[in-house]
Amino acid sequence: MSNKTALGTLEQQITVMSKFPDQNPNPVMKVSRAGELLYANRGAKALMDQWQKDCGQSLPPELVDRVTSVEAQTIELGAGHSTFFLDLVPVPEFGFVNVYGTDITAVRAITKFPDQNPNPVLKTDILGHLQYVNKAGGPIVETWGLSIGELVPGEVVSQADRDTADPLELVVGTKTYSFHVVTVPEFECLNIYATDISAAKENELILGKVAKYFSSQVYESIFTGDLEVKIQTERKRLTVFFSDIKGFSEITEQLEPEVLTELITEYLSAMTDIAVKHGGTVDKYIGDAIMIFFGAPQTRGAKEDALACVRMAMEMKVSLRKVRALWRDRGLTQSLDVRVGIHSDTCTVGNFGSRDRLVYTTIGNGVNLASRLESNARPNQILISEDTYLLIRNTIRCEKLEKILVKSIKQPVQTYEVDGEASDESALRRVEKHMDGFSLYIDPDATDHLSEKRDALQRALRLIDRLD
Repeated sequence: MSNKTALGTLEQQITVMSKFPDQNPNPVMKVSRAGELLYANRGAKALMDQWQKDCGQSLPPELVDRVTSVEAQTIELGAGHSTFFLDLVPVPEFGFVNVYGTDITAVRAITKFPDQNPNPVLKTDILGHLQYVNKAGGPIVETWGLSIGELVPGEVVSQADRDTADPLELVVGTKTYSFHVVTVPEFECLNIYATDISAAKENELILGKVAKYFSSQVYESIFTGDLEVKIQTERKRLTVFFSDIKGFSEITEQLEPEVLTELITEYLSAMTDIAVKHGGTVDKYIGDAIMIFFGAPQTRGAKEDALACVRMAMEMKVSLRKVRALWRDRGLTQSLDVRVGIHSDTCTVGNFGSRDRLVYTTIGNGVNLASRLESNARPNQILISEDTYLLIRNTIRCEKLEKILVKSIKQPVQTYEVDGEASDESALRRVEKHMDGFSLYIDPDATDHLSEKRDALQRALRLIDRLD
């Protein structure tokens, strides 16, 4: 070989060797065709330590078998707890193979995770074309009738664009799944993670049915552990509310059972919604009558409980006008008038019953007095005891009435009629009166159609004069 040829060969070798800088953080090696390690940079040290090899020694058999090939190829090789992707590039003119490595341990951990995940995992491109599904996700894809490359339902794909952390709940076949969709822009794909919530939804449905048999406060207290499910009572300061519809028995005689059921359901639903809003414990329905109490199982203090109860009754009275209009539209000619009685007292409250069946309620003289006040109230009147009045008098405007005698109580009971919020100046000028065959409500803030209102009042007065 001439000097010129030898010099050219040496330059080529130097050029090849320059491709293996020690500064490269990835493994770079030069291996002979026989599998002997000729060179390794610092990035390959982890591999060398794991294999317990050094320059001049043969590499693991699985790598030696590959370097004997004349074709460029790739190999995925484990080294302890790590996994490397190796590019094998033959350099035939010099009789060795360049090996370029990349640590893909983290990538492999991610890509293997879906296969081992017991929950369904799907992967699509950005448009929603299915690229991958793990074993747990097979039933979902099968129900959708999809193959690789086909579009998953649009509502699932669109979940990725919604600015919310709330999952998408979707019924797939006989099961309900919660779908979380995550966009991975680096790989232009969507990762879809599903959780089977069928059992939870079934339990939720069952509990929803059970909840209808309890006051919301009692239901919540049971499931938060604040109220134990056993016979247990205590003495507490309560404010007790009773209401009933005046002349309800006559109303029932006018209506078919189906219509009556519908109308009473509308009424009780409207009143119960207001009770729940104000934090009352709905004790029971007795036909058209409602019993509610404040102060147990949770209390805000005797004064606040009494205020909440009275404000609830005031809102019920306003809401009654809407219910009354609905009943008239259904053909009920008799006026819908409600009587309310409220009393605050120390009562016995808790779980009463047998070993097999419990009811959360309250008993005592205080409960009886609230019921007696309701019986003595005029139609559409909120009649309260002095005990309740003393708790609310600085906030609620009341009119002092006569004392009344009630059964089982020796002394006369001082009563008051609730008129409105003490701070509501407009209410001082408001007129409201409801009696048999007579209903009047004037709001001075509603100034429209005054001439029509005046004509209506004049016709009403003429009619009353004729009846007198």
